[in-house]
Amino acid sequence: MLSPFHPLQLALGLVVWFTWFALMYGALATACAVAPPSADQGTLTWINVALLINTIVITGLLLYWASICWRAARAGNKRENTSYLFIAKLGASINLVGAVATFSLGGVVLLLPPCL
Repeated sequence: MLSPFHPLQLALGLVVWFTWFALMYGALATACAVAPPSADQGTLTWINVALLINTIVITGLLLYWASICWRAARAGNKRENTSYLFIAKLGASINLVGAVATFSLGGVVLLLPPCL
């Protein structure tokens, strides 16, 4: 993890979310083309379980990064350089938005069967 005050924190959460999004739907399309599960299995298929595990891991990572940035911003209130605090607070917010987006989009695998 980069320093919570590094400017790359302003894009890291959304880059990770976008990468997860592209890989998740690419893997879903590939798995459905190669070895589609039977339609009568419902949502409990190996594809959905793999996507759900991936979603939980990435959501946890983004929440962990958000907490690191937020703790650094709270501890850094004594600093004179306010741009460090801005980067840490905004980085925490962006990582949190990425975690919420990941969890909300990944939660669809609990509701829908793959390969519709």
